[in-house]
Amino acid sequence: MNINDVAREAKVSKTTVSRVLLGSDKVKTETREKVLEVIRKLNYTPNTSAQMLAKKSNKVIGVINTLPISDPFFAYMNDRIAYECEKYGYGTLYVVCGSKSLEGCDREIGLLYGKVDAYILTGNNRQGVRQENVAKLVSIGMPVALFKTGITQDGAITVDIDNRKSGELGADFLYQKGYRRIGYLHGDGAENGIRDFKEGQERYLGFQQKLQTYGLPLEREFYGNRSYKTAGSLADKILDAGIDALFCDTDMMAYGIISAFMEKGVKVPDRIAVLGFDDVKFTNYEPLIRLSTVAQPIDRMAACIVGALVNRIENQVPYGKVQLFDAKIVEGRTT
Repeated sequence: MNINDVAREAKVSKTTVSRVLLGSDKVKTETREKVLEVIRKLNYTPNTSAQMLAKKSNKVIGVINTLPISDPFFAYMNDRIAYECEKYGYGTLYVVCGSKSLEGCDREIGLLYGKVDAYILTGNNRQGVRQENVAKLVSIGMPVALFKTGITQDGAITVDIDNRKSGELGADFLYQKGYRRIGYLHGDGAENGIRDFKEGQERYLGFQQKLQTYGLPLEREFYGNRSYKTAGSLADKILDAGIDALFCDTDMMAYGIISAFMEKGVKVPDRIAVLGFDDVKFTNYEPLIRLSTVAQPIDRMAACIVGALVNRIENQVPYGKVQLFDAKIVEGRTT
């Protein structure tokens, strides 16, 4: 039983069957239902190895971003992915998914289908990446890498940092520097109890629990949305809280809050220390501020993702299911 049998029974092309398996929106509803009925009737399961061997390479890797590419962290990650792809002679195609529907990024996957040899999905499942999206790609033998999605899937590689350990690292650093009244600036609207990022939740728990091992409570929590401007608007509230150090979910927010402090004449770290997260450089501020941050190894993660996908495409080399990297402290002048 193969895809030709399904196509013959459904009286459609092989391409149409593949698009149905992938969830592409280029297939009419009536045709999709007919193909799915035949698949169920024939009890068809895609032969992923055969599909991959027969597939003609486009030498292109598709990247679907479910967070704005204006986010400096993901912008830099995209740059590093393109750099690593070029080393192997591959191009990159980027699509931004803004959907929060139940279909997730099905439409964007369909846009790239037939044009790319592998997919990299970035972001999180509240912003567009769904488990079903990944399962469909794997089912047709497509190499898939997941970056910061909070999802794992047999047949796909998940790459991220160890967020729990990263949170612990940040808390330990601030404690060892002598800070005892420590606040936390969330970057994903967690005030309503719903966190957009599983990784953010893990990081927060690691941070909080590490402080507890030192007998310290997390003094205050503040809530932003990853943006520079929003962080800056919280400056007065943070200063009024009487804390001596602040951990920020992202470097972007750290720079925003420090800039607001500077406008008010507040000295960092004399009055309050600030620790960021990401290690993304901001050319407008970095020479002046030199932020202390918990650094994610973006270059190494990009190399891991692209290397694993190319090995799978060209050599059929299986990749590990989950690859977690360790973060490190980069100490600047803000702590």
